[in-house]
Amino acid sequence: MSHHLPPEFSALDSYTREWALTNEKDRHDHLVSLSIDQLKPFYEAMLPQMDAITKYLNQFSLDAMPADAKLLFDMAMTFMESAHPIDLHWKTTDIEDKFPAERFQFYPPSTV
Repeated sequence: MSHHLPPEFSALDSYTREWALTNEKDRHDHLVSLSIDQLKPFYEAMLPQMDAITKYLNQFSLDAMPADAKLLFDMAMTFMESAHPIDLHWKTTDIEDKFPAERFQFYPPSTV
């Protein structure tokens, strides 16, 4: 699998191996495995690019993205699903009394 983003986003290539996660379970598991300090570099790299990323991705349908755009899409999904601890100024991703992660059920996207 290529780990190269579209040329206009190549400055983010170094994040693809860790952050271009293709499904919700992997994104969730990665989020809860990291500290806030480990999330920040990815967050700070992606945040200023999100408007341009969204505009770029909107030119493709979800089922017909080129490989480099799909990689960017996966990173954008990971960003959106992992930004809230920083946006909400959490001190940790390890929340006491949280809903047990092993009870989550992850389903593929609906096709209906």
